[in-house]
Amino acid sequence: MSGSVYNRTELDRNTDIPGQLADPQLVADLFLREGHGFVEKLNGDFAIFILKPDEKQAFLIRDHLGICPVAWVTEGKTLLFSSDITSLARYFSDGRNIDSEFLLGYFKYTDYRKTPDERIRKLLPGHILHFSERGIELKKYWEPEKVRLEREMSYDSMLHDLKALVTDAVRIRSDDRYTAGAHVSSGIDSGIVSALARKEYSLQSHFCGLSWSPAGDFDFRVKYDERELVLISCENAGIRPLFSEMGEDEFPKYISAFYHNRGYFSEDETSDRAVALGVNLIFSGFGGDEFISTGHSGIDLDLLRGLRFRTFFRKNSIKSPKKFIRHFLFFVVNPLLGILDRRTRRAFRDDATYLKKSYRKSNREALRNFYFHKSRRRMHLNVFDFYNIPERCESWHIMGFRKGILYRYPLLDKRIVEYMLSVPSELLCRTGHFRPLLREISKGIVTEEVRLNESKNDPVYWSWMDGLFKSAAIRVMDEINIWRGNTDLDFVDFGLLSDAVAAYRSKSAPDDDMVLFRTLVYLKSIHEFTGVYRRQITTGAA
Repeated sequence: MSGSVYNRTELDRNTDIPGQLADPQLVADLFLREGHGFVEKLNGDFAIFILKPDEKQAFLIRDHLGICPVAWVTEGKTLLFSSDITSLARYFSDGRNIDSEFLLGYFKYTDYRKTPDERIRKLLPGHILHFSERGIELKKYWEPEKVRLEREMSYDSMLHDLKALVTDAVRIRSDDRYTAGAHVSSGIDSGIVSALARKEYSLQSHFCGLSWSPAGDFDFRVKYDERELVLISCENAGIRPLFSEMGEDEFPKYISAFYHNRGYFSEDETSDRAVALGVNLIFSGFGGDEFISTGHSGIDLDLLRGLRFRTFFRKNSIKSPKKFIRHFLFFVVNPLLGILDRRTRRAFRDDATYLKKSYRKSNREALRNFYFHKSRRRMHLNVFDFYNIPERCESWHIMGFRKGILYRYPLLDKRIVEYMLSVPSELLCRTGHFRPLLREISKGIVTEEVRLNESKNDPVYWSWMDGLFKSAAIRVMDEINIWRGNTDLDFVDFGLLSDAVAAYRSKSAPDDDMVLFRTLVYLKSIHEFTGVYRRQITTGAA
C-alpha cells in the first residue's frame, strides 16, 4: 500500500478494529471482513494491492480522486503494476517510439490518461482491478454521478456544512510526524488551506508558505503585485513566506528534468526549497476550481433550464448590454453548440504552431470535457473524464516521493466533491462574487484583501516566467538540428521552427515571441525526457 487513510477515527468508531493498527494492517483486516467493498468506506489518498495466493486472485485499488498513481499491464498470466508509471512503461519498451499523445500535452489538449507506452494503462480513480485466472475485471467502486441534488438545501446550511467539511479535510490530513508547509499565492484556495493548516500545526515553530512567485525587485508593468497579498495573508496566519530564487542560470536545470517533473518546473524548484528547509509535507489548494470554488461554468444553463429567470437576471444584469451578451454567448450559447470562443481558438492555434498539421488538433473528448458543460453538475463530473486532476497529482506524487515529500489536497476530499454535486446552482448566486462559496466560508480565516481578490492571475509570476522562458529559449536555439534526429519528435515541423528562429535572429520577427520561446523550451524538455527514457532502457537503471 502507498498513501494514507484519513478517516481512521470514523472507522475505529464504527468497527471493533484496534485503533493502533497501521494503515496496511487496517486495510487487510477490513478486506478479510468485508471483501473488496471495504474501500467504499475509506477516505484517503491510496493505491492498494491485495493478493490472495490460494485463490489465485489479486486486487489493485486506486483512491477516489486519483491522488496516488498506479498503472498496470498483463504479460501472460502475470499482472505487473507500479506507482512509477514512466518506469513501468520503460521496462516494457522494445525500442518503439514513445506515444506522441503522452508527449504533446503542452501543445494541445490530449488524453491525459496516456502513458509513454500504449500497452501500459493507468488504473482510473475510484476503480478496482480484479485479476484472476479468468483475466482482468475492472469495476468502478465510487459513483459520484449517483449523488442526488438536494433541492430543499438552504443557503445557511450549505455554508455551515462546507465550512465544516473544509476545516475537517485539513484536520484529518495533518500529521505531526511530518514538518508541514503550504503553497501560498494571491488566490482564495491556497489562502484558506494554508491558514487552516497553520492552525493545525500551531506547535510547529516555523510554518513555511511556499510561493511560486519570485523574490526580489522587478520592473514589470503589471496590474498588481500578487506578492503583496501573499505577505498580508502569511502575516495574518503566522506563516513564513518564501519566494522563489530561481534565476536564468538555474532554470535550465529544471527544463532538463522533464523525466522527473513532467514540465512542472516551478513545483520542482519549490519542492527543492522545501527539502532544504526540512519540510516534508506540503498542503495545496489545488482542485478548488473544479469543485468548491467553481465560478460560472454551467450555472447559467441550470438557472435557465430550471426556469429561474429572476435569479438569472439578478446574477447577469442587463444594465450593461455588451457585458451581458458576451457572458451569455460564453456561458450559454457556446457550451450548448460546442463552440470555442475566438480567444481560445487563437490560443490553440498558437500552441500548435510548430507541430506538423496531422498532429495539431486537440483531442475532441478532452475539449468537450473541459469546455462544453451543459450543466454545473456535468462540469463537475467531466473533471473525472478530463483527467487533469489525477495527471497533476500523480506527477507531483512521483516527483515528491523521490525527494521525500508528501502532498495533501484538502479541497479534493471526496466528501466535498459529493457535497458540491448535491448543491442546487441557485444557491451559488446569492452574492455578486466570482467563485462565491470559498469567499463566504473563509470569512474570519483569511484577510479581506485575499478573500475579495477575484483575480486568478499572478501577474508578477507570469511576467517573470516569460523572461525565464525567453532566456532559456535563446540558449537552446542551436540545438534544433540535434532534435531533428530524435524520432520521438517526429510530430515537430522542424522546417517551420528553423525558419522562425532565423527570423527572430535576423530581427525580422517580434522580440517577444512567447509562442516560439515556449515551444523551444518544451521541446528541449521533451527531448531530454526521451534521452533519459532510452538510456535507462539500455542500462536498466531505475
